[in-house]
Amino acid sequence: MKISRIGAIMAAWLTALALSGAGSAQESFPNRPVRVVIPYSAGSVVDVFGRIVTQNMAAQWNASIILESKSGANGSIAAEDVARASPDGYTWLIVTTFFTTSPSLNITLRWDPVRDFIPIGQMCRAPNFFIVPASLPVKNVAEYVALARAKPGQLNYGHPGKGSTGHLGFELFKRLAGIDVIAVGYRGYPQMAADISSGLITSTFLSANQALAQAQTGTIRIIAAINDGRSKYFPDVPTMAEQGFAEAQVTPWFGIVVPAGTPQPIVDRISKALEAALATVDVQQKLDLAGCETKSAPLQQFADIIKSDIALWAKVVRDAGIPAD
Repeated sequence: MKISRIGAIMAAWLTALALSGAGSAQESFPNRPVRVVIPYSAGSVVDVFGRIVTQNMAAQWNASIILESKSGANGSIAAEDVARASPDGYTWLIVTTFFTTSPSLNITLRWDPVRDFIPIGQMCRAPNFFIVPASLPVKNVAEYVALARAKPGQLNYGHPGKGSTGHLGFELFKRLAGIDVIAVGYRGYPQMAADISSGLITSTFLSANQALAQAQTGTIRIIAAINDGRSKYFPDVPTMAEQGFAEAQVTPWFGIVVPAGTPQPIVDRISKALEAALATVDVQQKLDLAGCETKSAPLQQFADIIKSDIALWAKVVRDAGIPAD
């Protein structure tokens, strides 16, 4: 009886010691470098936006944050890497559209955006714009739709890759408008931008900085903002909603997630640092110059955005008959 009582006391003491150690580790987080995985190449917009925000977070903690590019398979290589990482708060993933489109487009996906990750928060949103070559005789969305209906299958649109906002966003617009426009896929933006300027491609969606660069050449025309409001980048350009296509508003967002199982105190600590970074004028100005509008959506808000977009893109893929790979 006495031995049993001593054993129980020892077990309770060891449990308390373990919990104390875990609490101490969480309170001292981060006490070693944090690895932030970028799902695209160095220098990509995801890399630029992620670097701006995480550098501020590192400064808050007087800690080291190392960005690592793991491109390939439209973000899946990076996502799988982080999903399998230790859930201790020291490995993060910067996410964007691929995170919510991949479940509908990849039948062999070895990670799940809801099951395998905890959303920390959204960083910013990059306004996109409906672009046509200046040579195309349309000045607004209604005229584009009328031309597409008059010439079914003769117009086309360029997109930077399967599952991108430029791809699925345009497919959503096609369904809502009831038009037949041919998709032309590219590996990124450079060649696509050149082809829209020359008129080889008759429409596309471009982000603010890409649209600005093309607009300055005078070879393209911006006919709509594909966002939930007019953008400060092109304030005179009406939205899709203003032109009768409210459901065709899609704005790419960028955010941070960590592996499922990461302790809540560490999740909260990372989220708090992210919110503090987004509240600084320095981060806001840098993101603005890079073409991304600061837009906070912490924890559960970001989780709701992710779930909503997964459902949206699943429906778009299904309705458009896009085959999964």
